[in-house]
Amino acid sequence: MSVNSIRTRTLVAAVTTAVLAVGGLTACGPDEPTKETPASQDTQGEAGGDGGDGAGDGDQDTDQKDGGGSYAAGDTAVYDSGLKITVSGAETYQPDEYAVGHTEGNTAHQVTITLENTGEENVSADLIMVSARAGEDGTAAEEIYDDSVGGGFTGELLPGKKATAQYAFDAPADAGVLDLEVELIDFTTAPAQWSLEL
Repeated sequence: MSVNSIRTRTLVAAVTTAVLAVGGLTACGPDEPTKETPASQDTQGEAGGDGGDGAGDGDQDTDQKDGGGSYAAGDTAVYDSGLKITVSGAETYQPDEYAVGHTEGNTAHQVTITLENTGEENVSADLIMVSARAGEDGTAAEEIYDDSVGGGFTGELLPGKKATAQYAFDAPADAGVLDLEVELIDFTTAPAQWSLEL
């Protein structure tokens, strides 16, 4: 019925075809992400400014495997495959007059999602799915489509390349948080979730 459900059905059909072509699911467990936090957010307890532990990457801090915790705006989900996913903070967005998915009285919020392929294999960006829930009750937040947002990711992301897309979601005006989930629907990559303050 909605554009979102049509897109979901199309993606599920594409994934099913891809899995059958490969010969089924692998026996290994899912690729769980590691959280990478920008140094500007990681200000607790380290005085001095020049990364105290000689850890090479001066501007990012990589945590252990998370196994289910939510990330904050600006955090990056890093996968063993080399895929990195970063989600920006949510900003108020004004949908255009022909927008689909926006309800009068609700507030639209836009986020920027960046994919980076640091691995050795292509990543099918068509299989990236983004969904959101709003407020403490976790009400489903409808994705908004207009001339500026809602196109999502398409095509193959080659090794060493990045792709960026804007998404917008409709939330009740009093929702204080937008919980965003980004998933590569390849049956081997675990989804990552961001909790964004509104």
